[in-house]
Order: sequence, then C-alpha cells, then structure tokens
Amino acid sequence: MRLTRPGIAYIVITLLIGFAAVNTGNNLLYLIVSALLGFMTVSGVAGWLNIRGLALQVRLPDEIYADQETFAYLVIVNRKRFVPSFLLRVSVEGGGWADFNLVERQADEAGSAAIRFPRRGIVTLGRAVVSSPFPINFFVRSTVLPLDARGVVFPSPLPCAGFSVLPEQAGRGGRESLSPGYEGEVDRISDYTGTEPFRLIHWRLSARHGSLKVKGMTAVADEPIILDPDRLPGSDREERIRCGVWLVNRAIRANRPVGLFVDGRTIAPDTSRAHRLRLLTELALHGIR
Repeated sequence: MRLTRPGIAYIVITLLIGFAAVNTGNNLLYLIVSALLGFMTVSGVAGWLNIRGLALQVRLPDEIYADQETFAYLVIVNRKRFVPSFLLRVSVEGGGWADFNLVERQADEAGSAAIRFPRRGIVTLGRAVVSSPFPINFFVRSTVLPLDARGVVFPSPLPCAGFSVLPEQAGRGGRESLSPGYEGEVDRISDYTGTEPFRLIHWRLSARHGSLKVKGMTAVADEPIILDPDRLPGSDREERIRCGVWLVNRAIRANRPVGLFVDGRTIAPDTSRAHRLRLLTELALHGIR
C-alpha cells in the first residue's frame, strides 16, 4: 500500500484538526476528527475488499522477439460472490500493464498488455501485481497473484544481406513444385475461367474444341537449404543466431524450404508456419540449454 498526494493531504489535515481538538478541548473538533478517521477506515476496508478474490490468466503469443514490443493476453477473474471490483491495474513482468475499470462479481474481463523481454530464451511469468486506488484515491493498495505462463523469446532478426544463400528471385536454380503456378511445366489442360493470363491460353486446342482452353502450370520452388547457425555471418554467436532468424523468416516468406543443422542434429527443410516456429525456437535456445 502506498499513499497518494490526496491521501497525504487528508492525513495531514486530520492530524492538524486532532492536535487542535486536544489543545482546545473543543467537542466539535473531536467530532470532525472522528468523522475523518471513520471515513478513512471505511474507505480502507472497501479498498481491501476490492482487490481480494481475484485470479489472473496470462497467455503469451507464440512469436516473441527479444527487445521488441509484443502483447500478452490477460483475463482477470473476480471470484467474489457479491461485490464487483473497480479500477484495477494489472502489471506483469516485462513491463506490461492493463487497466480494468469494472469486473463484475463472478465474472471475468479480458485485456492485453504490451511487454518487452531483453534477451532470448525461455521466459516464465510467475507473478503479477494487481493494484487499485479505489474508492477515493487516498491509498493505492496492491496484491500479488500467482501465474504459470511460459514462452520462448526468439532472437531479434539481424539482416545479413551479404549472405548469398537466398536468391532474390524465386525460381532461379529452382525445382518444380506440386503447387499451381505460371512458370513451371504444363501438367493439365482446363477450361478458361476468365482469371488466367492470356499467355496461358492454348490457342491450338481452343480452336479444335471451339472453346478457350488454358494450360495449367506448376510453380517453381527454390532448392531447400540447411542453415548452420555456427557458420553464418556475424562477429559473435549472438549476431550469427540473429542472422539465422532473419534468414529463416525470409526464406519461408519466399516459400523456400529451409532446415537447420544445430547441436549435432539436422531438421529437415519445410515451409509451414509450425516448422518456422520450431526453427526459431531451436535458434532461441542454441547455446543456453
């Protein structure tokens, strides 16, 4: 509990009137002091009840980068049967906080808090602080709520543009993909729907069938790559790992399969989002587990 400026002023005024009542013996001053002390007691009890019976759930996003701001999802639950809670501020590790003006009895409210973690690796949020100036901003009372939220902080990407493993144009030195495209080999003939480029129209077959026919092409995909974070550009391990994060994101964004050779293991190339998060997790934990 900490005093606010209005609270300090209230206590000072109460003490001054109390001293005056003792020195003068004036009954009216005694009544005023009693009323002030009674009001302070009632507000104290109300503020104490306001932050009791609360629980908190925190969910971290699945993609967090070191020293970059992201948002955590918060749900605060009021377990009290009869009394709502007002003017709550929830502060979590990572510097984030969220305000809740009203949480009804036996109800919950959702919010988000901006957080930032300075280093890569596993983070655990074990506690949160709930504070409130309710009811009259004389005192800010707080309580600690337990948490069990875990996440992995990825290294912040560091561009390494001089690294030539990723061609600027997909398809240069590439291979055929099973997905549809416009630059691979012909794998089917279909009717023209009006969305295909004119260059894909098969004019000879169209003249023979009396309707427009288009060529279905396969897409061109780049050759898979395997990254070794210990052999990437960088002045130290951290820069090499950050370069690896940048390359993984850039490759998969370009639909190029990418894998990883780390800690004596080889992770096969792929392009899915789950695979990308797995590679980033391996890089985040490389050398610290």
